[in-house]
Amino acid sequence: MVDLAQAKGIIMNVRTAQWILVSGVVALTGCKTVDTTEHTNDELYSQFEQQDHYSQDIQVASDQQEYEDVGTGILPATLASIEQTISEVYITDFEHCLEEEMSRLENRWVAGTFTIEMAIETSGIVADVRIFDVDIKERRVADGAVARDADEFEPCVHEKVADWEFDPPPEVRYVHTHIGRMGEAW
Repeated sequence: MVDLAQAKGIIMNVRTAQWILVSGVVALTGCKTVDTTEHTNDELYSQFEQQDHYSQDIQVASDQQEYEDVGTGILPATLASIEQTISEVYITDFEHCLEEEMSRLENRWVAGTFTIEMAIETSGIVADVRIFDVDIKERRVADGAVARDADEFEPCVHEKVADWEFDPPPEVRYVHTHIGRMGEAW
C-alpha cells in the first residue's frame, strides 16, 4: 500500500524523467555537426571570402606588434602570503603604535587610516618603507577641544615595518602597498 507522500514522489520522478527525455530529444534535433579540424587563418579567410555575405565581417591584420620582455612577476600565492602575514602577524605592530598614541594623548578614541609602501627584497627583508596619507587622530574629544593628530604613530610604524621579513620571499624585488585602518571608529 502506497501512502500519499510516496505517490507524490513517484509522480514527481515520472515527470522529471519525462522532462529529461523531452529535453534530450529537443536538443538532439537542434544539433548540427561541428567541424573540429584545425585550420590556419588563411584557410578560414579563404572559406569566408568565397561566401559573399561573410566577406564584410572579416578583419585581417596586416602585421603584428612585437613586445619587449617585461621581466618576471610575483606569483599570486606569494602575494597572498604577504597579505596574510601582514593581516595576521604584523597587524600587532600597528596596534602597538596606536596603543602608544592613545596613552600619549590620554584618549582611547584615536583612529584613522594610513598607507604604507614597502619594497620587499628577494631575501624577504623589507628594504624601503614609505608611509603616506596618515590620518590617525583623535576621533572624540571633550566639548570645545580640538582633535589632535597622532604625530608619533608614523615614526613608530616606520620603525616596525623596517624590521619585517616575509617567508616565502617574493621571486623578484616587489613594492607592496598596504592600506591600513586602525582604532575603535573603524
